[in-house]
Amino acid sequence: MELLQLKYFLTVAKLEHMTNAAQELHVSQPALSRTIHRLEEDLGVPLFERQGRQIRLNPFGKAFEAKAKAAMHLLEEGRREIEDLSGLKQGRIHLAMMNMEQMRKPLQIFLAEHSEVNFHMFQLSIEDFENLELKREVDFYLTSMPIYQEGFIEIPLVREKLYLVVPHGHKYANRKSIHLSEVSEEAFVGYKENSPLRLMNDRLCAHVGFRPKMVCETEDPASIIDLVRSGFGVAIIGGCRSEEELNLVKLPIVDPIGERIFRITWRENRYLSRAAIVFRDFIVNYFKDEEPVGNTLRKALMLR
Repeated sequence: MELLQLKYFLTVAKLEHMTNAAQELHVSQPALSRTIHRLEEDLGVPLFERQGRQIRLNPFGKAFEAKAKAAMHLLEEGRREIEDLSGLKQGRIHLAMMNMEQMRKPLQIFLAEHSEVNFHMFQLSIEDFENLELKREVDFYLTSMPIYQEGFIEIPLVREKLYLVVPHGHKYANRKSIHLSEVSEEAFVGYKENSPLRLMNDRLCAHVGFRPKMVCETEDPASIIDLVRSGFGVAIIGGCRSEEELNLVKLPIVDPIGERIFRITWRENRYLSRAAIVFRDFIVNYFKDEEPVGNTLRKALMLR
């Protein structure tokens, strides 16, 4: 069995389409088909169910996929460890984030100081939180949603207050704060339904007995601000940007008390490269002067 066979197999399993997999791998479709066929011959069983151009894992394939992913993960960790032992300065860090709003500025500063480091980033969905075993390549999760599975360590970075933002001229624009129940009949704009932040905001509204009437959903925080500014609706956001930057009115949510704890989380047994450790220490230091998280809570989160 060859490493190339595993790579090709996992790509076909992910895309469920031979032509698309061949394009992603930059090989011809016949060459890809031959490689998959040799792997099935080596294993002595078929791995896929073929229906025209569609190709799906059968029970043998699903069982083998889990082991192949684990093997590729261990090989990647071995490569990273060898890089560290050989003294290579260049590093690669895999980040999973709920959104870029909290991390845009610290990432810019870190990259200015460590231009040799490469980042691979993707945005988390609710499905990602439910299937963390499929994301074993991730070094750090940067999220306001806690991970309740065993085997993770986290450090709380900042306690972020939540605000309702309304455009200038809105009927609540002159208020100093807001009870969330007061806007139960307002139109809302916000994140898409499978977003962790959307889920957290919906739970906050449910606490006072209503579900937000969403008129527009997006994955981009900047688009939410633009939509509120244009008068499409109101929105619940964190407090990382000022009213002047937003050109909106920020109303502290006082009932229920709205806040999120932004944290950095990683697998307890994951090998962290030198670059990853430097990045983690930088992020913790960057947020140390922000809205503090109590020591009791910090210890509880780290020990959980």
